[in-house]
Amino acid sequence: MQKPAISVVTCTYNSEKYLKKCLKSIESQTFINIEHIINDSFSTDNTVKIINEYIQKNKNKYPIKFFQTKPKGIARALNDSWPKADGEIIHFLHSDDYYINKTSLERAHKIFVKNKDRMWFTANAIFEFNNKIYKFKIPAIMKHNFKQIITTANFLSHENTFIKTKLLKKYGGFDDSNNVTIEYRLWLRITEDYAPLIINDYFTVFIVHHGSNSTGSFFGFTKGLFEGMRTLNKEGIIPIVGIKPGKLLSNEFKNR
Repeated sequence: MQKPAISVVTCTYNSEKYLKKCLKSIESQTFINIEHIINDSFSTDNTVKIINEYIQKNKNKYPIKFFQTKPKGIARALNDSWPKADGEIIHFLHSDDYYINKTSLERAHKIFVKNKDRMWFTANAIFEFNNKIYKFKIPAIMKHNFKQIITTANFLSHENTFIKTKLLKKYGGFDDSNNVTIEYRLWLRITEDYAPLIINDYFTVFIVHHGSNSTGSFFGFTKGLFEGMRTLNKEGIIPIVGIKPGKLLSNEFKNR
């Protein structure tokens, strides 16, 4: 059996409201050298029924791995899921995300093919709110001062970020001590060694709604800011400087 090029990971919990749109966007992709990993946290609504219907429809099109784990937060669900990925590239498509068009995965794969030395890329953010689409381009300065800027806040659009699966194994996955900025620690750790490729394009739409973690409320947004500062402190990273003090001293001695 051919090894999948891309592993798509989706975690669900009572996700029936947006899940069909998410799954439809996957099965509509032109690039089908993929696998889909779905982890459900024992939903009590129609989520599992929707997933089973999706599996039955697409089981002969690409591999679908479906399992369930206890509801212990999105970070834990993701950490229970990504080790099952066999693809070289991994993308986390939450149940309230959907691919912007049928070529999203095809375009993402081509970027890695053309840039074989790059380990990850991040692209522009795109949101759906009240059935309207809002686009936000990555500022040009991010291409030149990414390491410094990422230490000021978690600016990356996680739904428009694709990474090599082996980076998760190397840098430890998601931070399950956070509820909002679960991926920030991972981005910081990867950035110490690998700068992302900045892409001026859109791949995945995030639906802003009341139940969404980071944007569902002012409280969630504020909590995310505090979590970000706590993550920097725990990782020993100086904001703006963009490097750990230990590495800063190490580089200073090397230059003497």
